[in-house]
Amino acid sequence: MANNWAIIIGINFYQRHPERRLKFAVQDAELMYDFLCNSAKFPPEHIFLCLGDEAHQNSQNYPIFSNILGLLTQNLHPDRIGQVDRFWFFFAGHGISRNGKDYLMTSDSLVEDIDLRIALSLNEVIACLRNHQNAEIVLILDSCRQTIGSRDFTNSIGEETIQLAKSRGITTIFSCNYGQFSHELDSKEHGSFTYSLVEGLKQYTLPTQLENYLQKYVPKLNAEDNKSSNQTPIIRIEPVSKVNDFLLPQFASKADLDEIISLANREELKDHFDKASDLWWKVIRVSYSEEQKVLAQEAIERINDKKSKLLAQETIERINNQKTLDSDSATRNFLGKGNPTKNSPKPIPKPNGKIEYMNPGDWKKPEKLDSPDKSWLSRVFHYIFDEKD
Repeated sequence: MANNWAIIIGINFYQRHPERRLKFAVQDAELMYDFLCNSAKFPPEHIFLCLGDEAHQNSQNYPIFSNILGLLTQNLHPDRIGQVDRFWFFFAGHGISRNGKDYLMTSDSLVEDIDLRIALSLNEVIACLRNHQNAEIVLILDSCRQTIGSRDFTNSIGEETIQLAKSRGITTIFSCNYGQFSHELDSKEHGSFTYSLVEGLKQYTLPTQLENYLQKYVPKLNAEDNKSSNQTPIIRIEPVSKVNDFLLPQFASKADLDEIISLANREELKDHFDKASDLWWKVIRVSYSEEQKVLAQEAIERINDKKSKLLAQETIERINNQKTLDSDSATRNFLGKGNPTKNSPKPIPKPNGKIEYMNPGDWKKPEKLDSPDKSWLSRVFHYIFDEKD
């Protein structure tokens, strides 16, 4: 059984900013809680639900700054809950960026505080989440990322969060892109993003599949509720190598597996055998279909056979290439300086009966002398018979 944990926060009511009240952030948090408990099978005791409205002000997990920070640094520290497989952090509410730093506004935040001492730094949130070194971390932010919007105080959040998440290997799901609103829908009594996210997760747990669904469904819901359709949810996978990993492996859908199988077949056709094998192994690990598992095993055997044949072919080509190189080298040695016989010193008899050995290089034609009547051959004879030791 996977050891999965989550913090879910939804804030409608801001004590010091009643003018910034939201309608459905609390409902969004409850919807996500129900999904994780009932569909994703997170143990209810592993989910900390923090609801920010008047009805929950006396709750132990009311989302004021100190309570949330306490959950991150104490209640859910690795020393207390041990090794975690998966940790989800969901926030629906207002966000703000100041001096290049991203913050989530808690129920007791004061936006006029220049240093935002009572606001949840996303740097600190991500650092606390990453204390769980081996866990798959998913950070979900349902807040606007523009100057004025339904779920934003002032300046857009996101840039610092993207860089922090990238450096620490955390998958981040944003409700909208830069300069966009994250809309709330009266018809659904939810934010269009969270409502779509929960519906999408019931069908897709592959990030690319889920993102495609969100980018189609969220604008559609907004248009039906007479809101701007210009809202584009973004999923950023970190590290990028995990782009084909399931967000909830034990609940991978048929659509997820069909996509993985399709990707595996395409990689095999490109002769990317290692990538194809990795994808087929994903099918074996998560599929409940014996037919799919058999299909995956047959594919892996086929790929291994192709790899063996390719390796044998490459080995033969290397041997043949080496033979060609050796043959060319032997020919060059025989005809050129590499020929030991041709290039070895030659014995030259001297008049006194001794033998002098001369290198072939010494036999080069000397420069033209002043006496034009002395031929090259006569100079050689002169050298042999007239030179004294």
